[in-house]
Amino acid sequence: MKRMVFLGSYVVLFLIVVVILSIGHYENLHADNYTNANLTDCLQIALQNNINIKMAMEDVNAASLNLKITKGSNNIQVNGTVQTIEILKSEAVNSSFNVPGKDTLIGLFIGASASYKLYDTNKDNYERLRILEYNNVALTAMKVKNTVARDVKIAFYQLAFAKKKSELLEKLIKSFEIKFANVEQLFKNGQRTMLDISRAQVDLTNARLNYQRAQNEVTVAKSKLLSLMGIQIDNFDINVADFEIDSTVKEIPNNVDELLEIALQYSFDIKSAEINQEIAKTQIDIEKDRRFPIINIIASLGYENRAIQNGAFTESLSDRDNWKPTMHAGISANFPIFTSGVLSSSIDRAAVSFNKALYNSKTTENTLMGNIKNYYNTLKDIKVQLDISRQLIENARKYLELVQKNYDRGIITQNELQDAELNYINVTIDYIRILTDYYINYNQLISLLCVDETILFFKRG
Repeated sequence: MKRMVFLGSYVVLFLIVVVILSIGHYENLHADNYTNANLTDCLQIALQNNINIKMAMEDVNAASLNLKITKGSNNIQVNGTVQTIEILKSEAVNSSFNVPGKDTLIGLFIGASASYKLYDTNKDNYERLRILEYNNVALTAMKVKNTVARDVKIAFYQLAFAKKKSELLEKLIKSFEIKFANVEQLFKNGQRTMLDISRAQVDLTNARLNYQRAQNEVTVAKSKLLSLMGIQIDNFDINVADFEIDSTVKEIPNNVDELLEIALQYSFDIKSAEINQEIAKTQIDIEKDRRFPIINIIASLGYENRAIQNGAFTESLSDRDNWKPTMHAGISANFPIFTSGVLSSSIDRAAVSFNKALYNSKTTENTLMGNIKNYYNTLKDIKVQLDISRQLIENARKYLELVQKNYDRGIITQNELQDAELNYINVTIDYIRILTDYYINYNQLISLLCVDETILFFKRG
């Protein structure tokens, strides 16, 4: 009874997966339909066009066809048949051993034959195995979709942060250019040394180098995002202008124990490990049930020619009178008598596979739990860094405002003002770097839970 309930739950899962995976076939998203794509647009395009997702869906289709093949093979099979037949000669009836062609007449049968498995203890086992395999492949496809969605989000955030960083570094270059020009003028007036000019020139060169690196980061992030989206259009516009740095920090609303509980309930890896256990159990049942007979009903209907051996072959076939309507029916049974240990070894091998499935399930659970804890703790550490970085930005901003006021009053020089501006830009860039790390780890953690983050936050609220 417990096994039937368990199987029933997987049948329900099978139906749910069919509905979920078929949704994508009703969408027809094209990159040409989007201008200035935002994060939601990027996700929709990726889920429709990503090559890995398409390959995973083909695996689902193949698993579905395997299930249909298995179900069809358990039903009536009808085939056209052309085969030789043997008819025992009347004078050879009492012989203890009959030689084909000598004690028998060779004939020919042409018609249709049908077969049906009347009894096979493995019939249901094979269907259950194919359903489990389909569910496993479908879960793999859902995991691929989940991974692609995670990578798209990470690439989008990396692109957004890289652009913000590039914009700040561009301002930094302009500041260093002004500073270098001022130092050069002061040098001409005898107020600065050659060392000051050299230092200003090095600062400007470093700023330009860092800006070029930031531009490369933008290019790499965009290329990665477009690749995930399955787009080969280099000038495809992605809108990150509305992405405000100060308003993007999301915090996990659950503690680590709640996250572990959610993962155990929804993780694709956990569910796949459970299905692998059931597959291994089913394989044991299949090997055990091979000990029982397979009984088939066989019937054929057609025409029989018994005169082939009596004359010329071609003439015998062309003579309509030689062909007589005939019908045959019978039952066949096949069962093992002696297998040289193959049967028992097959059962033992299936048991080994089941044990490995148990170990793999435990390993999967331990790995998942460890990864969730690591990402959770990493996010906590980065959150502390973000708080400190925000305070540094606030202090740098206040200092810049103070320096600006003193500069307006003529108390300090323009170089001192530019130093304050550079400090503000640098601490902001450092904040962006920390924020990028935060969102990479954040989305890695969310993907392990295998739930949509909006649902996660909604349930918490």
